[in-house]
Amino acid sequence: MTQEDLEALKVHQDKALRRYAEKFGRQQEGNQDGFNRREFSWTGHGHSPAGPKGRAEKADQAELDAALLAFQKAGQSNSCKRQPRLKDLDSEGERITLCAHCLLPVGENAYAGKEDKTTSVHGECMAQLMLQEIQEKDHKRLQEEAETKEKNKKEYSIGWDVASVPSNAVAARRLGLDHCPNGLCCLVLDEGSQTVRVAATHEPTAAVNLEYLLLALRARCHACREPLFSLDPVDPENIETTMQAKRYEPKWLAGTSVGEVMFQADYFLKELAMGDHGMPVLGMMSVFDWSDTEPTDKPWTGREWFVVKKAEIRMAADNTLIPHVKMGVEAREQQMTRHGLQDVPCNNPNHPLQKFAEAFTKNFDLIAERKSVIFHLRELAKASVMAKFLMESGTLPVEWLKIADGIVKDAKPDECMEIPQLWNMRGQSRIQVVGGKILNSETGQWSQLRSVYGGIEFGLDRFELAQRHMLRPVGVTDGSTMQMPIGLQGMQLGPTGRPGFAPSRFQLTQRPLTQPSPQEQPQGVDLNLDKFELSAPDRFAGVLPACSSTLDSLEAKTLLGKSFLQSIRDGSTDLFKADDASLLKDVYFSSLSDRMDEDDAFVPPDPDAKYIAKLRNLVSEEEDLKQRRRRKFTEASFVVGKAGSEFPTSWTSSFQVDNHGLSTDLMQAALASSLVKLVVEKSFSETLVRDVLPSATPEFEKPTEDGTQFRIYRFGSLEVRTIQEISKAEVVEAVFSMRPITWQPDSVSEDALRDGERLAKVTMYVEAINVVSELNRSLHGKAALLSEEGDAFWQSHALDHCNYYLVLETDAGNKLVTEKLSDGSVGLAVNPANLTNRNSLARLLYSADCAETGVSVRDFKVFRNQSARQTPSGACPSERQVYVKNVFKLACGKARLVRKGKGTGKGPAPGAARAPMQPQARKTYSCTVNYGRGGAQA
Repeated sequence: MTQEDLEALKVHQDKALRRYAEKFGRQQEGNQDGFNRREFSWTGHGHSPAGPKGRAEKADQAELDAALLAFQKAGQSNSCKRQPRLKDLDSEGERITLCAHCLLPVGENAYAGKEDKTTSVHGECMAQLMLQEIQEKDHKRLQEEAETKEKNKKEYSIGWDVASVPSNAVAARRLGLDHCPNGLCCLVLDEGSQTVRVAATHEPTAAVNLEYLLLALRARCHACREPLFSLDPVDPENIETTMQAKRYEPKWLAGTSVGEVMFQADYFLKELAMGDHGMPVLGMMSVFDWSDTEPTDKPWTGREWFVVKKAEIRMAADNTLIPHVKMGVEAREQQMTRHGLQDVPCNNPNHPLQKFAEAFTKNFDLIAERKSVIFHLRELAKASVMAKFLMESGTLPVEWLKIADGIVKDAKPDECMEIPQLWNMRGQSRIQVVGGKILNSETGQWSQLRSVYGGIEFGLDRFELAQRHMLRPVGVTDGSTMQMPIGLQGMQLGPTGRPGFAPSRFQLTQRPLTQPSPQEQPQGVDLNLDKFELSAPDRFAGVLPACSSTLDSLEAKTLLGKSFLQSIRDGSTDLFKADDASLLKDVYFSSLSDRMDEDDAFVPPDPDAKYIAKLRNLVSEEEDLKQRRRRKFTEASFVVGKAGSEFPTSWTSSFQVDNHGLSTDLMQAALASSLVKLVVEKSFSETLVRDVLPSATPEFEKPTEDGTQFRIYRFGSLEVRTIQEISKAEVVEAVFSMRPITWQPDSVSEDALRDGERLAKVTMYVEAINVVSELNRSLHGKAALLSEEGDAFWQSHALDHCNYYLVLETDAGNKLVTEKLSDGSVGLAVNPANLTNRNSLARLLYSADCAETGVSVRDFKVFRNQSARQTPSGACPSERQVYVKNVFKLACGKARLVRKGKGTGKGPAPGAARAPMQPQARKTYSCTVNYGRGGAQA
């Protein structure tokens, strides 16, 4: 083409796009206008964009500076890590051993360290280390599986390629047209001669892919059916390891463009259902995800089908034939019968298959606009509707069948008629810690991998639009077949004889005298349209304007789709309204969409108001979800490992430590109570983004379906949460101060205690103070970082970084929590509501049954009252530790109260020699975690 021709073509394309933009969002069918999403909120979450505000306070500059300094020191110390000293003597001369993981004192139960067997580790810390090891193995397994699947895709040509979309220009040359259109094509009916002709159009809803149409006509004429595809196991007796064979009906579809789109659409739906492909819509969940949400012990199998829910031929004012289809996905369970697995309706609304099918159907049009393979499956359905109309109305040009024969003859054979099974596996593990000990592998820790191979267990490897029989001509009863004449004269509508179907299907044949065998039943994609009456078009004359143009017109010369895509890439808003331009960008110019790669083959969306309103509503629901996710993420209640229903299910960890009945995510929720949201200056956020975050390693980093990254960083006492969208800068969304955890005495009155109650059990705990960030590190299997005093000996009377407390249980079932406070007073809480949370974050040191000692609540109260001495200087850590130890000895009967004239003391019985206290022997345990076929020794 000359330069003048290119310039003229550019002018034509701009003009065509402007005409399309003028129709965009306008009513064309004469029905009611679509709802405006800005005026009618269809979700229950759009009314509160800001959300509830949590407590926030102005940031202290000293705390911010300290956090930045801590980050700098952490970076400098990476090259020379110090080794902690894990043994010392406390103020009473007792030997203290520190946990190599959390640096808190170790009690009677301990495990050998993983890296250094001479060190000791709490049972709670060992459980976290074991869980981290399991997670690392699972992550490695997922990486290996992903590499294997990607290798299989390349080897067996799995994955949609837009290059396989047939060109209308090529098909037009085969049809011998004088002018071959470069753009969209449609069919126009001549009612006088009962013939159709090919015309150009700029109306996407009227567009038909000519090659899809020709092959659909050949299938209906020769096989009396729509195209069918399925994947069947080569060895049904060994379905977990056998290859899957491609089955095309008719068989000559293999290697054609129609066979390719059916196979790739089948595989894509299977990947989505099994959670093996990123979801094309925000918030959409796979069958695997729904199975985790709705757990059940009852085994089941099933399939997901693409179905045509509505099909009709409409006619515009100029007799342009417009194929109209509505598609969706239906779920079917499978039941074993004497004929094998049979499909039955899935009537349970909470079934994972049903939940997935409903979500896909609701978002079908949005998915079709975003995913090329689903869009072209819908185009194939439109072509099949048109083929059925041409056959039923007798308007099919006979020479078109010969041209279709040539397309089949020229098709390259499918070299990969067998492909490997598609599988997905998810690991789950829960380690239970009770009394500071990890329960044995049979009762306390379990790990399993749940698998689905190619939908064989779930039955997700096949989907179809309907099931039907091969058509037979009326009057043929001996099982022979004959080619049907043009127009299918002598055929009638009748209900299908297939059992177990809902809704009922209709097909152009007599009802068969015998039921078909299970082997004859289609098991994949079957574009059955026989239940729809298409012999006469619905007329919209005077309502739907003329759609066609001659083959030498502007519409035939220009590529509307290419101009449309270019306008989206350029961000042009001069043709479309601002909200329309924003909608189109959200639909196509997104990581969720692959249709931007279609280029010349791209077909713009139907500009009708109803269709655009539906897309706008679905995209608005996504935007509402984005805002809810942003609000949730910036709240202190956001819990790592259990993000909530707003976020992808992959954010919820299936690996947990159960400590005293409290799982890891609930422990995180307890820690979240110590977070205080800060109001920081804009300059501080800019400093973080510019100087700190690029070199910092996030403690948490997860993406959403559209690639938006959510991150959490921790510097000193600060927690920084950021969000980064694709192609945009990282933004600081919230800054929290991690304050010391304070356990409020939310308990009943001491009056509920009877002095005569006997102590039945006593347990000593130790907990960290002022190191909330280190507790978070411990929960994620990371070792505590050394403080500036890390080179010095740890001494309980010198470093105030831990606190001791006791839990006393009485024979009446009451629980008492006692500890000496920093001001010298003694705290006592009776049956506190937050005791379980507190114990889960602490480390158990010693526990003893004391029912036989006879120590009463009265004895404890006397000792407590005498130990409470408030002084201006308060109580040092050593004094607080001594109080807890003495109460422990008292409860165990190793010390008793002595009545004196001036107070109460402790000591041996009168006349008895004082026996020296012997340190309790520490019990060391080892454990093995069963994981798949291997094991991890701890």
